[in-house]
Amino acid sequence: MKRPFICCVASFFIFLCGELFADILILKDGRVFDGVDLESSEGGYLVHFEHGDVFVPSRLIESAVVEGGESPLYEANDEFEQKKLDNGLLPFRGKWMSPKKREKEIASFVREQREAIEDHKKHSVWRNRYKVQTKYFNFEHTISPHVFERYSRTMEAYFAAFCKEWKVKPQRGYAKDPKDTRLLVCFYSDRPLFHQVSGANSNVLGYFRFVKPLELDIYYDRIAPEDSTEVMFHEANHYLQKLINVEFSYPHFPGEALAEFYGASHWDEETGKLESGLILEGRLTEVQTDIAKGDMMSLEKMLSTRMYQHYTWGWTFVHFLMNDKRHAKNFRKFFVGLAKDKKVARVHMGIDGLKTVPQEEVLGVFMKYMKLKNRESLLQMEKEWHEYVKTELKVTSSVGLEKAAENALRYDREIRARRLYQEAIDTGKASARAHHRFALFILKSGMDKKKRSGEEVEKEKGELLKLWKKAVELDPMTGQYHAALGYFLKATGELEEGGRVMRLADDIGPKDENAKLLSKLRSILPLDVENEPEKKEE
Repeated sequence: MKRPFICCVASFFIFLCGELFADILILKDGRVFDGVDLESSEGGYLVHFEHGDVFVPSRLIESAVVEGGESPLYEANDEFEQKKLDNGLLPFRGKWMSPKKREKEIASFVREQREAIEDHKKHSVWRNRYKVQTKYFNFEHTISPHVFERYSRTMEAYFAAFCKEWKVKPQRGYAKDPKDTRLLVCFYSDRPLFHQVSGANSNVLGYFRFVKPLELDIYYDRIAPEDSTEVMFHEANHYLQKLINVEFSYPHFPGEALAEFYGASHWDEETGKLESGLILEGRLTEVQTDIAKGDMMSLEKMLSTRMYQHYTWGWTFVHFLMNDKRHAKNFRKFFVGLAKDKKVARVHMGIDGLKTVPQEEVLGVFMKYMKLKNRESLLQMEKEWHEYVKTELKVTSSVGLEKAAENALRYDREIRARRLYQEAIDTGKASARAHHRFALFILKSGMDKKKRSGEEVEKEKGELLKLWKKAVELDPMTGQYHAALGYFLKATGELEEGGRVMRLADDIGPKDENAKLLSKLRSILPLDVENEPEKKEE
């Protein structure tokens, strides 16, 4: 199996063993573990900690550097490789070379990695942030360069695709430098820093500043990178909408609904293709919850009233229109017409010289462009839209099912939440976070029950152990999952092993995150014995 070797650094650093060890482990999510004790193992690496070993599979590793000791013998995968080995050559980073040259290459690689890590330590502070200029954007960031590269390539492709589809282009006069056409885009590896610098509300992952100078701010969440990507697409779309007419600000609908439509995009690294208009399963689950309660959305009300449901029902309506050949062209004309049609009445917003169309006036403009002559034709469209939502939009992925479960919990629908969590797990593709959250849910709901049989308790114990062990397997270098497993082991009588796993969690870190989780667990399941048995002297 090929080892992942890429010269890059990470978005934050964890120093575990001081000067005792010199190995480096860099994960694909941007974390660096410097000063660890690594051992090459089949399919990945073993990380030796004071309180136990952790196996990290290659699928999670961006790069690993093992200094000192004997290099593992390379086993040929085919006849071609065997011939190379027979000729005294060894592989390193995709090339075959003599053992002597390989030693020099390894030494050079180690030096590059350490220099890169030191460089990124400096750039992890906002005042020393990275600044990168691309064709369409001025990026500033503190995230790992290899993570940033993925996001920057994706945004460039996304911007180019939208400009071509909607016939817009960057304009001067709206950046910090009035002569520049590039939008300032900031990525943050630290959430408090994101809120402090951007001024964004505490409950958001991204923010687009729609007044001069324009700016886009995004928090990179390594635990749920798909959420950061979705927000990036959504907020970037507000900028792209603005390019239709920079002196216009779109009303809540259709502005937010179209941003949600393009928020469901996917960039394929291998093919270099961008696909937009996919299913936003998190939003869909909110709509499905409304439908289950009998709360069907009125099209007339939605178009004429500012409401949160523009993110949910509004998105489904845009999805319906953009995927129906009868409506897609007229909807595009309607969207552009709001900003540019001289016959559409606009009002001053009183900020930055911008104009808009009041939400209550949007319905009339929509009906004109969509050629809906009367209320009956509007109701017919509403009927077709509702049927489309019920029959065509489905939640199928593990991520979507997990979001559906979380949404069900927000509405206190615990039976539905349990079913959806289980469906997510049963896909075999659920994240470590999904397993962890499902375990927390089962634990809390079980403790809330006044009476449970011994059989129920034992079954629940088995479920929880299985879920937390799977979370540890899927993301072995996140200390919180070890902390949860260790705490539950202690709570169920395995004091010595539970204590060891909890100490291992702190070996991995970060300790403050582990402490927050343990505080939450203690509020759900207080331990009768808080003090673990003392470690035996060897």
